Amino acid sequence: MLRLRELKCHYHTPRGVVQAVDGVSISIQPNEVLGIAGESGCGKSTLLKVLYDYLQPPLRIVSGSYEADFPDGDGKVKTIGPGEIREHWWEFISYIPQGSMSVLNPVIRIENQFFDAVPKRHPLKAKGKEAIRERVAAYLKELELPIEVLKSYPHQLSGGMKQRVLVALGTFLHPQIVLADEPTTALDVVVQKGILLMLIELQQQMENTLVVVSHDMGVHYQISDRLAIMYAGKLVEYGPTDAIFNNPLHPYTQMLIQSLPRVGDRSQRVGISGRPPNLIDPPAGCRFAARCPKAMEHCAHQEPELIQMGPDHFVSCHLYGEVAS
Repeated sequence: MLRLRELKCHYHTPRGVVQAVDGVSISIQPNEVLGIAGESGCGKSTLLKVLYDYLQPPLRIVSGSYEADFPDGDGKVKTIGPGEIREHWWEFISYIPQGSMSVLNPVIRIENQFFDAVPKRHPLKAKGKEAIRERVAAYLKELELPIEVLKSYPHQLSGGMKQRVLVALGTFLHPQIVLADEPTTALDVVVQKGILLMLIELQQQMENTLVVVSHDMGVHYQISDRLAIMYAGKLVEYGPTDAIFNNPLHPYTQMLIQSLPRVGDRSQRVGISGRPPNLIDPPAGCRFAARCPKAMEHCAHQEPELIQMGPDHFVSCHLYGEVAS
């Protein structure tokens, strides 16, 4: 449904050009849950903004391509790209942003924020606010949310309730693609579980595509079908979630998984030493080389290619492929 080919998206700032997404190629399939993982600043949220066609200065697409398959309503599918995708927000593709505490408009009641989310061309819009209110009320009931939240202001809701409202906003028109950026950040573990269960149940009911960005590998293990690992703007590994957890190939992926706590294991978790490179002036070779315990001499000056190592399992590392042989 979504295809990225050697996509490069940079922030042009007074301090320099930040290479936030640098040469990412990936295809996102219908009816799947794709997880995107990595440290803060690796380009996860920027990539989600690009997928949503939310390109505002200083962010811009520098090179590469991005396109989506859009059903035009006549049983046909047409290909659309940046500048066109935003015309189909909410009904074809929707976005659940991170930071529920500050995303909702604080001076507008929740029901009015649902009214604003319905596109002008949508048939529901022509029926008026009462029809929209009935549709939203029925949907909130399905999600086991109290109808009273519609008359509430955001400050009257708890953090978990605000996040549930954001999920409802992003899914009540049944879009074919839902992008969720850190949907469980700043929530306690009980509320996190409830949000994740809600997202998965909705995805299974609608049979749509869900793309979830999170730094929490445990979240991805629970909900994703495929997993993409990003580091310093690069896609370093992606494939089926089970394959990545059972046989992680990239040293960065291996270290992320090893850092997860395990029931009954009281040994100290080992973090990744050092820090990610400056994306204004990234290193010439592998961007993880300075922190990698398996780095070789050529890793510092030769960039690895993304190669296939198994069914739909790809990795970008000099430990594999022609250089290592």
